[in-house]
Amino acid sequence: MCEVPRRSWRPSFTPKRLALGVSGVALILAGVLWPLDSPGNGLPGLGILELGLYGLGLIVLGTALILAAVVLPVVKEVEFGFPLGIKVTTAVSSREDSLRQEFDRQRSDLELCAHLLCDDPAVAQRLLEASWSKATAVWRGPVTGDLRTYVICLLVKLVSADRRWNRREIHSNDDGGSLLSSLDLAERIAVVLHDFAGLSSGQIATLTDRSIDQVRADLRSGTARAEELHGMR
Repeated sequence: MCEVPRRSWRPSFTPKRLALGVSGVALILAGVLWPLDSPGNGLPGLGILELGLYGLGLIVLGTALILAAVVLPVVKEVEFGFPLGIKVTTAVSSREDSLRQEFDRQRSDLELCAHLLCDDPAVAQRLLEASWSKATAVWRGPVTGDLRTYVICLLVKLVSADRRWNRREIHSNDDGGSLLSSLDLAERIAVVLHDFAGLSSGQIATLTDRSIDQVRADLRSGTARAEELHGMR
């Protein structure tokens, strides 16, 4: 099942960020408690609290420190959960660039999986682009290795749907088709994800909504069938 992993806020609060946050709070408190400027110096108190200019400066500095060193980095990484299943994901402008760079980095690996799952290169490319587009639209939090697994999961779902709704002629080994083309779809998915994508049987079971025993059985039968057909060539 394709699920976007939830991001906990706790890992975002590193010791460095906590230290900077405490420093920011200390500056704000110092600004609030700073003695009022002397009227004789021409520096009257400002605002409702009649804060002096020095005190106001400390408050501004402390607030800026908290925002720059703590709030903005955490906002970039954390998914905030609200009642009724509403998910609000905060993002910054650099997020799209990070996702695009990650796709470029993984393009060869993902294209290999797509072409091994589909016999038609054009269909493979179209389904891969659709999978990545959907993944980037719903992905929350920082770009991690989980994104690759999520894209592969979406790709498998689209390949299965495409096979179900658009029945295509499967090449046999007699007319030059690939060994993977001769496998059942479940066997083909298991073999490709295990041998080429490097996923474990447990991960494949989660992605395909099947039990680990079923996935292992598909791996055994698919591998044996491919080896048998390879020996007949």
